[in-house]
Amino acid sequence: MTEKLIDCTRCGSNACSEISNDKVTIWICMGCGFTANNTITDDNVEQMEATLPELYKALKYKDQDGKYWYPNSVVLEDKSMVFAEGTSVEDWKWSAVQSKDGKADMTTKQEFVERDFMEALDYIGYFNQK
Repeated sequence: MTEKLIDCTRCGSNACSEISNDKVTIWICMGCGFTANNTITDDNVEQMEATLPELYKALKYKDQDGKYWYPNSVVLEDKSMVFAEGTSVEDWKWSAVQSKDGKADMTTKQEFVERDFMEALDYIGYFNQK
């Protein structure tokens, strides 16, 4: 498996990881919080989206290379999480929820604008994991 930093083809951030093995390449951008992989193609995108929330489908972005980008959802082992939440493409934010007693505690929810994805991750302790 190889991993390297690249410029994100969705937002232009230089904080995008490209992780690949012999079969799959995944892109995870810490700048915009979106992710893509090379297994989603024009031929299977509708099938892949069958289980996605409507907001995630609405926020989909197809870049100039044909990659489909979607908001990333992060769930830590302790059930803290970051996810996209909102009513439309114009009205959404990252929601970050800390855990309490091994489950997500919605009373701790804080919202972050799109470019504050890393701050949302920091709020749930993502960067403090061992």
